[in-house]
Amino acid sequence: MKDIAINSKIENYVVHIGKGILDDMSRFVVPNKQYVLISDSGIPSIYRDKIMSQLKRVYSLVFPQGEQHKSLSEYERIVELLVENNIDKNAVIIALGGGVTGDLAGFVASTYLRGIPYIQIPTTLLAQIDSSVGGKVAVNVGKTKNVIGSIYPPKIVLIDPNTLITLPARHMANGMAEMIKYGMIADERLFSDIRDNQVYDDIEPFISRCVEIKKRFVEADEMDADVRQALNFGHTIGHAIEAYYNFDKYLHGEAVAIGMTRILKNTAIKNELTTVLKKYGLPTEDPVDIERLLTIIEKDKKTRDGVLHYVDIPNIGTFEIKRFDHWLSNEEGD
Repeated sequence: MKDIAINSKIENYVVHIGKGILDDMSRFVVPNKQYVLISDSGIPSIYRDKIMSQLKRVYSLVFPQGEQHKSLSEYERIVELLVENNIDKNAVIIALGGGVTGDLAGFVASTYLRGIPYIQIPTTLLAQIDSSVGGKVAVNVGKTKNVIGSIYPPKIVLIDPNTLITLPARHMANGMAEMIKYGMIADERLFSDIRDNQVYDDIEPFISRCVEIKKRFVEADEMDADVRQALNFGHTIGHAIEAYYNFDKYLHGEAVAIGMTRILKNTAIKNELTTVLKKYGLPTEDPVDIERLLTIIEKDKKTRDGVLHYVDIPNIGTFEIKRFDHWLSNEEGD
């Protein structure tokens, strides 16, 4: 098992990574506390049942699967259920599932009774290497992603790679987009290892490497005011593409894959990226014009003082943060 400590200005926590970690949760939780297990309808019941069998007092709450349900209306419904079931401030929320579950359950935890503890148990590759670490929690409003949220670290993160056995191939590829992103912005060796090897053959070390990279960015800029923005490589256009198609055509990682290739101007780097994305079954282009995306992009939560930035890759393993309007003028001139 690999333990990675995350130093937070709010509260330190540890990410535990290991196959079979969910078979003995007593090492990480107090069984007789009150727990609220929040998961979506797509989670195989075997994981929900496994966790519930190890806890003495647990209330299970399931919400519909899909990005469109990471909403204020679903947040309100969950909070009302917590009130009706007398969930008090000593309770602990467990977020079991992918990025949508972690964001929504984490946001509930950060606001219910002005904040109660929560545990991240990510069951998708994307959530294991990215969204479960760093404390970002949020809900969407309309077509604007994550516009209401906070930074609220979990008590612990439990990553069991065995949960990926039941993950559909498309969702594995969805997570690979974020793994490839890490290589592009921070680790050329990781990128080449993804390119030259079959990650799925021994995925646990790759998960650990990604969490280590995420740790560096989070610890350097927990409040997302500076270098942590590098983690948004491909996300400005990717989020807009997700929203343009009403979160129905693409999964998050698929849209980010398109966003990464779309944002790059360096042909050689773009070709290398495209080759690796295609190796893992990810899309690399979409016919929608940038003009159709601009009304969504203009509402991007990363805009500051009317200026939106994007992440460019001068060389694989490095990044630069630039003004989006500069990229846009070059795009229009192409």
